[in-house]
Amino acid sequence: MNEALMSFGPILEGAVGTAPFEQYMFIVWLVLFVIAVIVEFATSELVSVWFAGGAILALIVSLIPGAPFWSEIIVFGIGSLLLLLIIRPFAKKRLMKDKPDVRFNVDDMVGKKATVKKRITEMERGEIVYHGVIWTAESKGETFEVDSIVMIVEIVGNKVLVGKVPESKEE
Repeated sequence: MNEALMSFGPILEGAVGTAPFEQYMFIVWLVLFVIAVIVEFATSELVSVWFAGGAILALIVSLIPGAPFWSEIIVFGIGSLLLLLIIRPFAKKRLMKDKPDVRFNVDDMVGKKATVKKRITEMERGEIVYHGVIWTAESKGETFEVDSIVMIVEIVGNKVLVGKVPESKEE
C-alpha cells in the first residue's frame, strides 16, 4: 500500500510543488462566481451579482499568461465596484417598475366606519366589528356605547384607535 501512494508522489510534486499559485487562481475566481450567482438567486435583491461580474473579469485576467496575482484582485475590486455604481441604479429601476405598491388590508381600514360591540371608554378598551372581524379598540377621551358607529382613526399593532364619525362624511 505504501508503494501505491509513493507512485503518486512525483505526479503530485510536479503538479503542486513546482507550479506557482497564480496558475490556479482561475479556479478561485470560478468558484467565487458560482457562489455569488447562487447567493443572488437566493436573495433576488441585486446583492452579489456585482461580485459575480467582478469574478468573471478577474477570471479573464487570470488566464492571461504572466498576469500577476495582485492585478486580478484589483480587477475584481474595481470591476465589482463599477458594476455596482453604474449598472445597479438602472437595473433596480427596471426591476422595480413592475412591483405594485404593497398595501395591507389594515391600511384600507383607516377612515372607515365600524360598529362598537363592547363599550369603549378612555380608561377601558372595547371591541369593534369591521367587516365581520372583531378588533380590540381604544378611544382618546371619548366614550362609545354598544352598537354605535365609530370612525377608525389609526391601527397600532393589533389595536384600533377610534373616534367620532364626522357629520359630513358619507360611506
